[in-house]
Amino acid sequence: MSRIRARARVLQVLAVGVVLSGLIVGCGTDRGQPPRAAKIAFSDGWESVFAMNPDGTGVVRIAAGSYPSFAPDGSKIVVGGRSISIMDSDGGNVVQLADGGYNPTFSPDGSRIAFTRGGVIYVMNTDGGELRQLIGAPSTYGPDLTSAQHSAFSPDGSKILFTRANTVWEMAADGTGARKLLEDPYFNSEPVFTPDGTGIVFTSNRGGKDRSEIYVMDVHGDHVRPLTDDYTGDPSFSPDGTKILFTRFTKDSASKSGAEVWVMDSDGGNPRRLTDPKQIAQHPSWGRGTDS
Repeated sequence: MSRIRARARVLQVLAVGVVLSGLIVGCGTDRGQPPRAAKIAFSDGWESVFAMNPDGTGVVRIAAGSYPSFAPDGSKIVVGGRSISIMDSDGGNVVQLADGGYNPTFSPDGSRIAFTRGGVIYVMNTDGGELRQLIGAPSTYGPDLTSAQHSAFSPDGSKILFTRANTVWEMAADGTGARKLLEDPYFNSEPVFTPDGTGIVFTSNRGGKDRSEIYVMDVHGDHVRPLTDDYTGDPSFSPDGTKILFTRFTKDSASKSGAEVWVMDSDGGNPRRLTDPKQIAQHPSWGRGTDS
């Protein structure tokens, strides 16, 4: 009887050991990648990129470059300027992908990057491979008339918005089928799709104040309505689509930088400043955290 009890005791100890071993292994797996907090990146106009918390705290310089844009999952940032470069969300592991360019942006699946160089829109893989031109180079009439700028993918990745000669255009993601969506006497720029794909947010000087404001229209270019009444630009949506980041330009005080990052509801309500008025902050992008 004592032998049976002793054997049962041994088996019990072994079972506990196996359970504890599994727990230890499981904890190690959970700790493999620390959680990544949501962040907002912006540039200062002097080839420096900064990151901060979504409430505007914790501002820190993370890299060189301009026009930062987060990957859809928030794990990477692509920047423009002297080069198109990709990096981790904290600015580490920088890899140069292409020579200089502007307004780089990821496709919704994170596999491609579109950007502008010399009035031409290009697309490439996120490793810099398969670089190809989507929209042709400016003609001899000059870049103000023919340059393509400000490319932005649709939520399903099938289309790309861009501007040319103050007009909002749309084309297939392979560069075919380009067509005008909005053409009028105003300066229209910086179009981005709404997260549900039913609208387009863009900037325009149609407010009659000789400056840009932010507007929204449907995907056919109709029903234009204002979202801001201040000197604003650079609209960019939050990962959940409920907020819009933007740049507010301010030159009414010697203590102000001239450009601040603000946030508002997607319908234009509840605007508030995020960055210090003394710091130049523009071209914001909102990166998703692992818990969002």
